[in-house]
Amino acid sequence: MKWHPVYLSAVLEPDYAYARAHLLPQFLDALTAHALGRLRVGTRHAQEAVNGIRALQHFQPPVYDAGMEDLFFLLDRELAAASPLGAGALRTALSRNDLDMTVYRLSARASLLRAAQELSDLRRTLLTLAAAESTTIMIAYSHHQPAQPITLGHYLAAVENGLSRDSARLHAAMNRLNRSPLGAVALAGSSHALDRDYTAQLLAFDGPIENTYDAVSTGDWQLEIAGAVSTCAVTLSRVLYDLLNWASQGLLSLADGLVQGSSVMPQKRNPVALEHARTRFSKALGYAQAVVYSNHNTPFGDINDPGTDIQEPLHLLWQDFSQGVRLLDVSLANLYIERDLWNTQAEHSDVTLTELADTLARQSGDFRAAHDSAQKLLGSLRAQGRELRSATDDDLKALGIDVPAGTVQDALNPRSFIERRTTFGGPAPAPMQVYFTQATARLEHDTQTERTWKERFAASRALLRGDTLP
Repeated sequence: MKWHPVYLSAVLEPDYAYARAHLLPQFLDALTAHALGRLRVGTRHAQEAVNGIRALQHFQPPVYDAGMEDLFFLLDRELAAASPLGAGALRTALSRNDLDMTVYRLSARASLLRAAQELSDLRRTLLTLAAAESTTIMIAYSHHQPAQPITLGHYLAAVENGLSRDSARLHAAMNRLNRSPLGAVALAGSSHALDRDYTAQLLAFDGPIENTYDAVSTGDWQLEIAGAVSTCAVTLSRVLYDLLNWASQGLLSLADGLVQGSSVMPQKRNPVALEHARTRFSKALGYAQAVVYSNHNTPFGDINDPGTDIQEPLHLLWQDFSQGVRLLDVSLANLYIERDLWNTQAEHSDVTLTELADTLARQSGDFRAAHDSAQKLLGSLRAQGRELRSATDDDLKALGIDVPAGTVQDALNPRSFIERRTTFGGPAPAPMQVYFTQATARLEHDTQTERTWKERFAASRALLRGDTLP
């Protein structure tokens, strides 16, 4: 067939270029598994198909020419040139419908695994930094206003806790992604013998998709990926907002290799690694929306919208998400914290007033009245041009409230405020140590799961590319 020049330039050529650059290993793995499956059920000349596909493992596809529709037909042509009967055996009970969907899942699971491992690396960096900053006092905000003191370690641990849920979402997505469409053929299976469990096992899938029509029609695994990545990207963009804000206040700075200067202003050390991480997450969100809209309002069947046409946006989603995670990881691993400045900010703020109200409530049993008294004290101090940290027991007595000696100063000390927050999950040393123990164990479990996946997938490829039969 002679293709129209517009169709060639807009569809066939870019699709081929993408597959050539990113999907060749997955095509060869899937075709090898199919050939071995044909051999298992006794298809004539299947051994020639196996040998022919394995001989193509180091094949370098040429740049596109109009005589090739896609990468599959190029491989089919190469195999037929070496073994026409082998090529015929390979085409038995095989469609580009199930083959493409198998290839796309193989590609996606490799990207998902890499992203999960990079997220685990970021979580490990966060835990290390959180432990190092477990005594660095910071002002926590609510509704854009100073609220209460916590530690920078408590904040970083909160981020890690959220990312652990993102890891869980990626792991759950892997469990649903890692099913084999191979053997669905066009959409209804085949009248030829097929062992879909066997080919799924060869490719290190957890099993075949249970319905052949679903196998070539569904796009939900892509949507789940888009959702999981979007959730994580949004969370990390919020963290980056905070980091950039703190950098602008001089509370932290990045290592030299992660900043850029100005061509005009000699003093500038712009935290560009953080800025670029944020833009990567923004772009990942855009590609995630492309995945959603390519599936939206389309027929539930084998079509290009959630198939060939969405593979490059999926690739770019993974690419930008990965770059964002790695940029943030290396930035946090090379962060300089101005601890004295953090502590000084807290000491000169009003954020410990909650503890004074709590202290008064423990004495009176009436938090409403205690809250009112603390508020009146702050108003009185401000009227005198004084900071909260200058308050004494006498200032409360002037409001008609008697307290034991040292009550006010103890309650208004930022470090005492934190040490008294021993609630499970709180910023005090004891609950933080509990958190570190639990989070470290959780991270090790996730890391081991990812390591197992990596080893299993690598073993599958080694088996398929070996010289022996499984």
